[in-house]
Amino acid sequence: MSFSTQIEALQSIVKRLESEPMPLEEAMGLYEEGIKRVSECKAFLEQARQKVILLSGSEEDTAGNPWNPLEGGES
Repeated sequence: MSFSTQIEALQSIVKRLESEPMPLEEAMGLYEEGIKRVSECKAFLEQARQKVILLSGSEEDTAGNPWNPLEGGES
C-alpha cells in the first residue's frame, strides 16, 4: 500500500473516531488499525530518509540542519 493511501486511511480512521459515537470495542479496533498504519508510515518515511542520505551523502540539509520529516515544514 502506498504512503498516500496509508495517510488517507489514517485520516479516515481519525475522522470516524472523532465524529461517530461507537462502542468501545469498535473504537479500540479502529485505534489499533490507526497505530498499525502510523507505524507503516514511519517505516516508509525512514526508508525515504535513508535513500536521501544515500543519494546526498549527508544526514543534514543544505543549511546544515538534521532532516526530520515529522517536524513539518521543509528543510
